[in-house]
Amino acid sequence: MAEVIKTGMPGLDKMLDGGLPKGSISTISGPTGSGKSTLALQFLVNGARKYEETGLYVFIEESHEAVYRNLSYKGWNLEELELSKKLNFMDYPPHEVDQFLSQNSAIGGLIETMGVSRLVIDSIMPIALLFSDDDERKKGFLKLMNNIRKWKTTTMIIAEELPASGTLPRTTYGIETLSDGWIHVDYRIGKNDERMRGIEVLKMKGANPIMKRFQMEITDSGINVMTK
Repeated sequence: MAEVIKTGMPGLDKMLDGGLPKGSISTISGPTGSGKSTLALQFLVNGARKYEETGLYVFIEESHEAVYRNLSYKGWNLEELELSKKLNFMDYPPHEVDQFLSQNSAIGGLIETMGVSRLVIDSIMPIALLFSDDDERKKGFLKLMNNIRKWKTTTMIIAEELPASGTLPRTTYGIETLSDGWIHVDYRIGKNDERMRGIEVLKMKGANPIMKRFQMEITDSGINVMTK
C-alpha cells in the first residue's frame, strides 16, 4: 500500500482509508460557498500543527488577506504558523499564471527551498483561461500535472463546478479527469428546507476509499466530517 499523508480531519482520513496517497494530486470541487477553500487550508494547517509538515497555499484569484478575514478558525493561529514558515501563502498575479506551465516556475524553486510537502492551488480557472479550446487546455493541464509531480508534493487543486446534469458532478474545465483523486463537497436541501453540507470521495488512485456521501459541517474550529 502506498504511503499516506493524513489530512488531520479524522472523518475524511477514514473515508480515504488513512489519508491521501503521498505525492498525489487531488481535485477539490464544489459549488461556491461549499467549503472547498476551508478544506484545503485545513489540510495545510493540520500538516503544520500536527505533523510538522510545511505547506504552501497559492492564490491566483484573490490575495491571502482574504484568508485572515474569512478562513481564520479557532485554534488555527494562521499568523503564528506563517511566521514559523510552516504555513506559507503566495499571491500569484493572474497575468503571470502561465509560469505554472514552466519547468523553471518560481513555485518550484520555493517548494525546494522551503521544503514544502503540502501544496494547494486556488484555483484552476485562471490557468484554464490561458487556452482557446478544449484540446489545448487538456495538453496544458497535462503539462501542469507533470510539473507538479516533479515537485513531489501532496497537492490539492480547487475547482468550481458546473450545474449537475447527471449522476456525477462535473467541474467547469474537467481537471478531475486528469488528477489522481477527486473530493467533492456540496450542500443539499434537507429536512425543514435546511441546507446540509456533504462530502464524497469520488476517485482516489492507489487507495481504497469509502465511496459514500457523508455529512459535513463547518464549525468555529473548521471542517468536521461525520462518518459515524
